[in-house]
Amino acid sequence: MTLEVLRARGSGTPRTTDILLVHGIFVGAWVWEKTFMPYLANAGYTVHSVSLSGHGASCGHERIGALTLADYSADVIEAAASIGRPVVAVGHSMGGAAVQDAVRRGARFAGAALLASVPPGGLMAANFSMMWSRPRLWRELSLMFSTGLGGIDMDVLRDGLFSNRIDAASFAHFAARGGQESSLVGYELQGLRPFAPMPWQAPPMLVMGGTEDRLIRKEDLWATAAWYGVQAQFLPGLSHSLMLDPDWQLAADCLLHWLDAVAPLEDDGPRMPPTGATLDTSAL
Repeated sequence: MTLEVLRARGSGTPRTTDILLVHGIFVGAWVWEKTFMPYLANAGYTVHSVSLSGHGASCGHERIGALTLADYSADVIEAAASIGRPVVAVGHSMGGAAVQDAVRRGARFAGAALLASVPPGGLMAANFSMMWSRPRLWRELSLMFSTGLGGIDMDVLRDGLFSNRIDAASFAHFAARGGQESSLVGYELQGLRPFAPMPWQAPPMLVMGGTEDRLIRKEDLWATAAWYGVQAQFLPGLSHSLMLDPDWQLAADCLLHWLDAVAPLEDDGPRMPPTGATLDTSAL
């Protein structure tokens, strides 16, 4: 198995924990490269961004249609194990489902942050809601799983992913780097099989998303936060594609604030996790 992993070395006082960024549908590790990776590295973290199988420069493009969420969560586990240090896993959208599935399969993360993530019960309710409230977006997203980005109405997709917060030229540049996605994973994300861990299996958790997200509703964030016993963080005005939104720094700062509790500086002592998070005491 050959996975593409981009890295940004931390500067300043080093942290006790590294960060592993996991992307969402149709993109790759590159989606974090211009914003979150250098920003988190400047805060002292060594940051790793993985391209899941069939994405970016990772292997598996020839079998993308046969890949499952289990394949993606295995990628997350492999990438985290290769780091050789404690890891906080940060999953966006589909990547959030892969991170949750990795925890369910026994991955031991120092923490997990779910950004505009697929909720533990899947996207079935959100899917039906979109079908009625945004039928054009629902149609284009459905087509993407069978045709990729070719032939998709880019104006509709730009509204769906970015809430029209970036211009058409910027979106065209983003879309040009997109690839194919597994339709099997698309079905699994509806909640057709369990992928979330039991709450007591979970490490300290962060759940956040934008108030202008067209894909993940506030109800989905509430459901995810309730499952893990934490408070959902709502970022005003941000779209689904948090890391490329014009106000991406709001999301990065929210993540950094939470990380201060779970990934202290190397010369700091251990800290308590954020309110509502769970503390694994098995190794204490």
